[in-house]
Order: sequence, then C-alpha cells, then structure tokens
Amino acid sequence: MSAQNKLAYSVIPLFLVWGSAVAQDVGGGMLDPALDTPGEPFSYFWHPTDVIGALYAPVASEVTPEGYIYTGFGELMFFVGNPVEPVNVRTKTLRKGYMPVVEYQLVRHGVRYDFTLFAADLGGPLAGVPVNFATVELTNESDQERAAFLSSAYRFMAPSSRMSALGDYRFHQRTDLIPETLAKGQSGFNSAWLYSFAKDALLRDGRVLYQFPVDPKPYLAALALNEYGVRALRFLSGEVRPYGSANQAHHPQLPMGLVMYRVVLGPGQRQKLVFKMPIAPLPEASEEATILKAADCEEQLRNTTAIWEELVANRSPLHLPETKVHEYLLANTVSQMLAVDKIGDDYVMCVNKFQYHRYYVGNAASMDIALDLVGQDEIARNCLLYARKMQFPDGNCGLPGHSQQLWWEMTGYVLWAWGRHWQLTRDQDFLEQVYPGVVAAVDFIKRTTSQDPMGLMPPVAIVDDAMLSGVRQTGQNVWALVGLYGAVRMAEAMGKGDDAQTFRAELDRYRSAFEKAVAAKVATTGNVITSALEGTEWGNHWDNLLMLYPEPLFDPFDPRVTATIRQSRSTYVEGLLPFVFPMAIAKAGAPDWPDTSHGGLALVEQEGYLFSDMPSIHYWQTPDNSQNALVRGKADDQQAAVRDLYALLLHTSSTHAPQEFGTVPWGSRDLGISMLNLLPDGAASAKTIELVRNMIVREFGEDLYLLSAVSPEWLKPGKVIETVDAPTNFGPLSLRLEAGEESLSLSLAGPDRDPPKRLLVRIPWFWELAEAEADGKAVEAEDGHLVLGPGVRQLKLRGHVKPDTPWWSFDRTVAEYKQEYRRRYEDFLRTGVRNTSLGLAN
Repeated sequence: MSAQNKLAYSVIPLFLVWGSAVAQDVGGGMLDPALDTPGEPFSYFWHPTDVIGALYAPVASEVTPEGYIYTGFGELMFFVGNPVEPVNVRTKTLRKGYMPVVEYQLVRHGVRYDFTLFAADLGGPLAGVPVNFATVELTNESDQERAAFLSSAYRFMAPSSRMSALGDYRFHQRTDLIPETLAKGQSGFNSAWLYSFAKDALLRDGRVLYQFPVDPKPYLAALALNEYGVRALRFLSGEVRPYGSANQAHHPQLPMGLVMYRVVLGPGQRQKLVFKMPIAPLPEASEEATILKAADCEEQLRNTTAIWEELVANRSPLHLPETKVHEYLLANTVSQMLAVDKIGDDYVMCVNKFQYHRYYVGNAASMDIALDLVGQDEIARNCLLYARKMQFPDGNCGLPGHSQQLWWEMTGYVLWAWGRHWQLTRDQDFLEQVYPGVVAAVDFIKRTTSQDPMGLMPPVAIVDDAMLSGVRQTGQNVWALVGLYGAVRMAEAMGKGDDAQTFRAELDRYRSAFEKAVAAKVATTGNVITSALEGTEWGNHWDNLLMLYPEPLFDPFDPRVTATIRQSRSTYVEGLLPFVFPMAIAKAGAPDWPDTSHGGLALVEQEGYLFSDMPSIHYWQTPDNSQNALVRGKADDQQAAVRDLYALLLHTSSTHAPQEFGTVPWGSRDLGISMLNLLPDGAASAKTIELVRNMIVREFGEDLYLLSAVSPEWLKPGKVIETVDAPTNFGPLSLRLEAGEESLSLSLAGPDRDPPKRLLVRIPWFWELAEAEADGKAVEAEDGHLVLGPGVRQLKLRGHVKPDTPWWSFDRTVAEYKQEYRRRYEDFLRTGVRNTSLGLAN
C-alpha cells in the first residue's frame, strides 16, 4: 500500500470531536473574553444554535453550535486539515442578515472555507420533510499554491455532559410528524447498524444518510473516523485474504462515513463542494432518494432566497435605521414563520422546532400577534383559528395533553389575541368563527372564579414562571382581566349587546375582586405588586408587571405602578430581569454527599438540600416593563425603554436569535445547566418585535402615539425611520421620519379606516424642540407631545439634540458589555469567585 493511500490522519482526541468545551455554570465560572473575536459580529451566547427549514414544514433541522447539521436522527459533521480538525465556528451570520440560510467562514493555512447551510422542501413524497443542503467553497487567499483538505462524516449523537443520552445542545425530533416509512427504527441508536458506501452517499442498513460530491473525486473514504472499514489484507507473496466479520460495533458519538477531499488551488482559485442530508435516512432505492439525488443545490438556494425576500423583506411594515434592530425584526419574523407547523388544514404555532415543538397556548398567542404587527396577518389568522379548534369543551384554552389545568392565564391570552387580531385587521369573518369560543371562554372564567372564595383564579403550583406554590398568582388574574376587556370589544363588534353587558358586568366584578386583593398585598410590600397575590411570598417577577399593557389596569403613575417598576428594575442583571429557578445542587450534612464550600455561590439550605438561589436571565419578561415605560412616557421612561431594547438585542446570537432563560449573569454566557433551551425562542422574539413596533407606533385607547421611545442612533442626520402600511387599530399607517442637522420631518399617510381621536407625536427625550409646524401651522408641545388631529400629513420639528445626550446604540452597548465583562473576568482570575456586584445596569 503506497504512502499516499494510507489513512491520512491519526486518532482524534475526544475533546476535539466534541468541538466545544463542556459548558456548565454550576461552578460559577467565566469565559476568557478572547471568545469574542474583534471585527466579527457579536454573539452573546457561547453555544448558539440556529434553525433551518421550510415554511409550514412540520419538522426542521438545527445548525449546531459547532456548525454541523443535526436532524434528530443524526448529524453531518465537517472537518478541515490533514490530520482532520473538527470544524467549530461559533460566530455565524444569515444571508442578507435575516434569511434562514446560515453562513460562516474559517481560514486555515491561507485557504478560506465558506460554509452555507439551508433547507428546502422538495415536495412529492418528501413534502413537509425538508432536505438540508451544505455548500463549502474553498478559496486560496494566498499568493502560493495551496492544498485544501475538507472532510465530512456522520454521527448519531453529540457527546453529553449530563446524565442523558441526548447530546449537549441537541433536541428530540418530532418523529410523529414524519412519515413512518422514513422514521421507524431510525431515531433510536442501534449498535448493530451496518454502514456502507455508495458511489456518492453514506448508507446505513441500505438507507441514505448523506450525499457527498464526486466531482472533485474524494481523496479517500473511511467507514469510521480512524478505520477504513475495508477488511482484507494482501500477502507480499500475492494472495489476498478477507478477514474479520461484518460487525461494526460502534459508539453513538463516533463519526462514521468520513469522506476527505484534497483540492489543490492556485492563488485566487476556488472550488465549491455540495452535500445533501435528508432529515430522516432514506431507503436507497426509494423515490425519496431519487428526488434527493436529483435536487440542484443552486436552484434550491435561489428559490429559498426568493421566497423569503418576497414573504418577509418586501412585506415588512417597519424599517429602522440601525442594522441590528432592522435585521432582528426580519430574522425573527422568519423564525416565527418557521415555527408554524401545517398539519392537514391546521396551522399550529409552536415556540420553536426544537425543545418547544408543541402548541404552547400563551406563547403562541403572543407570537401570532407579533406576526400581525409585521405584516403576516394571514398566518396569524390561521394560527389563531387553531386556538379555537384546540379550546376545551368547557371553554378553557389550556395546554393540550394536560389532565390538570393549572395555567389559568391561557384563556385570557387567547381572548386577548383574538380581540387584538380583530382590532388590527377588522376581519369580521374571523371574528364570527371565534366568537362562540369567546362566549365559552368568558363562561369558563366566570365559572372558575365563582368557585374561589376571593372570586379570583384559584391557587396553583407551577414549576416555572413565578415559582410559587399554593397561592393565587397576580399574572394569571391579570391575563383573565385582559381577556375580558377583549371579550367586551368582540361582543360589541358582533353587535351582541346582551353579551357585551354580561361580559362588562363580569369584568367589573373581577376588577373589584382583583383590586381588593392587590390592596391587601401591597400593604405588606411597600406598594410593590408582586407575583404572589396573597401571603408573604413575592416570587419571580412575571406577568404581575403587565400593569399598563396590553390593557391599562392602573393609572400610569399610580404609586403602586411606580413602586413596582422601581423595585423590579433594581433587580436587573446585565440590564434584564432576573429569574430564579431553585434547583438542588448539593446535600447538607448528609453521609452520602461530600461537604463543599460553594464559595461565592448564592445558596439556600432547606430540608437537607442546598438550593441554588443564583439568578439567571429571562428574556421575554423584561419587555413587560418596557411597555410600561412606553405608556408612562417621561424622559426617564423613554430612556429605560431604549436601554431595555439594547439589552435585549445584546443577549442574542450573531444570527439575531434570542433565548428563553437560563443564562447566569456575568458567567459562561450559555444556555443554562440543562443546555436544552436552544435558540431561537419564539416567545422572546415575539415580545421584542412587539416592543420595537410600539416604540414607533402605539395605540392607547382612542389615541395613536408615534415615536413613544426612539434611540439617538436613529435620529442622526440623514437617517430615516419608516413604516409602510403598518397595521393599527385605526387602519394601516405609513410614516417617514427624516432626520436633518437641526430638524425632523415627519410625513404621514393614514390611518383612515377608523381615524383616531388624536394623533400624539412624542418629542424624543434627547431633542430640544424650538418650534413645530403641522401642515404649515404652528403647533405647541403639550406635556412632551405634539397633539394633532387625525388628518395631519406633514409635521416639521426644528431644534437640536441636547448636548449631554448619550449616543446609545447596539454597537456601544456591546462595547460597554465587553469592557465590563473583562473587568469582572480579571477579578475572577484573582479571586476564583465571580463578581456579581452591580455594574452596567447590574
């Protein structure tokens, strides 16, 4: 056997195959700030994940933290170099900043490797089961000839650092949504599987795992990472003798079917390689495998980009003059749409296609309305009709599949979403379809609260959210009230006067009972409205913060509102609301557990256990306070809303994906100890989309507010804020705000369907107004607003930015965060204890 045909790599250490270090925050550690490479887009998370899929397909795939494609059945890995080095690129981007086409690069020895990963629905028997494509373009950036080495391989599962067969940063695929002929027997590991090669594919028991290119011809192939798998030898005397058995006993984490390419490139020369991977392994002789083989990657990529450009970029009603903000809106519109499963005639809004690949009622309602706000009202409509279908016979809109319904807030969520969709669209046919559900839902609320001594939703114990047991929860009752407000409006819109009167009577009764409970509770808390509506407990801040939005349940400057905002904001970490999930991490004084010091960790001892009291960050509750700030509207409120937005954007990946919760502040910037809260999280993106929209356009009663809170970055000379047919309660609104050196020019078109009583343009907190004209007539400011009639079309403000204005922006927020993190890291190196003292908005 000649030297050039020998296996051209050595045994790979396990930590290299993992591709990333074990990510645990139980020890209270920190990362080396060198993690953030200068000049690259900022990614807050250490191990970010992304989704690739097709619109309405009920399953999708994950782009892993390393840059592989994981389907729930296995993953396609990539390696560079010789010996091979597993690819591990944390910072990725999306094509055009928002499309579900994930791109990343790395450079080795003068050769740049550009990866492009996406999925497409090929139709036919593969309809709804998108095929994944990976292109890798090799470019010689040096002035000399270079040999580029690229390898691919397949493994069933990544390693796990937990007591679980599921690999770190991976998910359980919804195999029930995939044809049984493809999924059966493929999702559970079987060490007896036999791997083999076809000319252009890796097979397992006769099923195609992935296809690899044959032009250029592979340099070599091997069935395992460090074993050819061709079991024969040749005597020097000439005899050839096969040996051994066909047994391929292997570990689920072992990369199989490695194919290596050696591509020699002249200066500036490039070569593209294309790989295809079905979500589920395909029988080799099947029609599905034929479709896979015939699929043209470039054609599918063109189709994919054209679809998303037409559906999202060309229809987005909001345009903000800061790249991160604008791309966040578009990218999260896409991820929300990818979260929708079309199953038969049903459109099912899921939180994501990973760990939350289910219909979670409240989160889905929030996501549906976010889609309404970004011009995707048809999808929102279809998903909200599914909420009607899933409503229980007793009127409850609880979580499907749960025999015990403890999430009282869900019914209020759905009533709010039905009513909000109608407000924005005036879709009477939709209202007529859901209205029987409205009546049933109100009856459920009345019946449930009538059985409670306080006339409220009864006490519950939910291992999540406010983390309270056996007490009535403020947020659940808030949502019931919000839902009743929506029910009254829908009854009036239907011309059901008797229903409207009945609903209003229940709303008034409920408000009275709620006010009584709140008054009793705040008497013990210094006026702070806590998640616990009774007793001495407080709980995590949760939906108790929904004081002024989506319905103004209190006067904006009620002392209780002010106290709650002040107290909750005083707890912020890294600029966001904390969340405590008290898991036991040790035993105290037990013979079967070592005595440990846990220096620097926040612990609570109870009943022989040590519970972590260390706060993590929750990403979709902070906007509740931001919405309160928009309603209040004073200068410090506007500043708070802008700071909140930048803090939320800071805590995203370089592909603009937010998380749900779990990151420990000033720690490892990871997904939590379980490593299961994968990105993106639909609820987090929905509430941030809603926040951005309301910063520019916001209804309050019969009035329409514009520019409730804007960033100084958006009003630099030459910049433009624009909406195009943005949906509002009063009809579509188009506006264009152009910033000059000492002027702001606002052009308006609409809303004309049901014009608002007043149009209020808020004067930005950093703008010194000299004079203003509305349609050529002078107008004076009133309490920080220019109050206009609904017919105004042109507004001109003259003045200037105040000299002490902090020029906040996303880039500045990132820079300040990095600086503060490095300061704390240096302290950690000296003391071994993470510094959790206040700084950078805590």
